[in-house]
Amino acid sequence: MRTDYKIGMLFGQTVVFAGYSFMVFGFIGAFFNLTGLILVVAGMFMALTYEGTNIDYDSRKIRSYTCLFGLFKTGRWHNVDRFNRFKIYRSKRSSTTYSRGNVPLTLKSSDIRLALLNESGKLRIIINNYDSFESARNEMSELIRDLKMTKMEEWRKFYGPAELNPRN
Repeated sequence: MRTDYKIGMLFGQTVVFAGYSFMVFGFIGAFFNLTGLILVVAGMFMALTYEGTNIDYDSRKIRSYTCLFGLFKTGRWHNVDRFNRFKIYRSKRSSTTYSRGNVPLTLKSSDIRLALLNESGKLRIIINNYDSFESARNEMSELIRDLKMTKMEEWRKFYGPAELNPRN
């Protein structure tokens, strides 16, 4: 069984909007000159490319991928035995755009992310983003159980759902 999590767009909201605009204007321009298709292709890349994570429970593999043009998923599969810890953290992102009058418009977003890390912390795969720490902890506990990660059973005991957590 495979699970697919879409984490988010590769580019910020402003670039995604520009990509949709390129697609519309390129499509209109393609009626007059075929070079308008260049704008369509560039717009598709900007507007439709996103990042995600695949988990294959049967073969116990996980991969972080980038879906180019919303169609082609690229990324390497890793065995879950390479990872030995989880990290739950708050991710804060902001993107600033300037108007023609040089007035900044800053868009801020924040969410909770669950990541799987190896021993050194260099290899990090973001599993998914969540609204609360509790839902991320529940997902972590389910992943430990479903992927049969025996090295991480102590994580499940102390940071799992409230009914499993002896510290509550």
